[in-house]
Amino acid sequence: MELRDVVKHRRMVRRFDQRPVPAAVVDRVLDLARRAPTAGFAQGVDFVVLDTPETVAEFWRITNDPEFGATAEELAHGPTVIVLPIADKRAYLERYRRPDKAAFGLGDEDAWPVKFWDVDAAMAAMLALLAAVDEGLGGWFFGMSHGEQALLARLGVPEGIRPIGVIGLGYRGADDAPSGSSQRFERRPLAAQVHRNGW
Repeated sequence: MELRDVVKHRRMVRRFDQRPVPAAVVDRVLDLARRAPTAGFAQGVDFVVLDTPETVAEFWRITNDPEFGATAEELAHGPTVIVLPIADKRAYLERYRRPDKAAFGLGDEDAWPVKFWDVDAAMAAMLALLAAVDEGLGGWFFGMSHGEQALLARLGVPEGIRPIGVIGLGYRGADDAPSGSSQRFERRPLAAQVHRNGW
């Protein structure tokens, strides 16, 4: 599939077929995702993959908000693979303390005007969503508003680092249909978003 087609076909999928996704397919998606740019080639993005029915169920048990969470029906059609893109700021701080980068003064977290570990993890997540389309999968990026610390502890994620969100992957359900804000609002025209040579 051409890149233009991949981008145009990418959308958030919320109803998935429950067929398992082969590990080799997930690995191909993440191999492309890990090629996203990283500041100073710090490569401080990691992926925690949950790809068994048991670990995916555990994810939902820990993170599903009791007040605003997904319903049993939604969970029954949820993604069969959960990927946590982890931004590891430690890799960036260490990289920018090295002699070839020390002059930038970014060896301390507070010195970064923009936290590039989060930016780089977001770019990796976007590549994962695009690679999923290319593999014939549906993808869904969503936030985690409940149970994050308990989940990270359960998964053994080192303290001080965290995911920027969650990527759900799987085969699109036959009854999946576009939904959400993109169906209620029109896309802004290109001319309204592009400001050439000044605002």
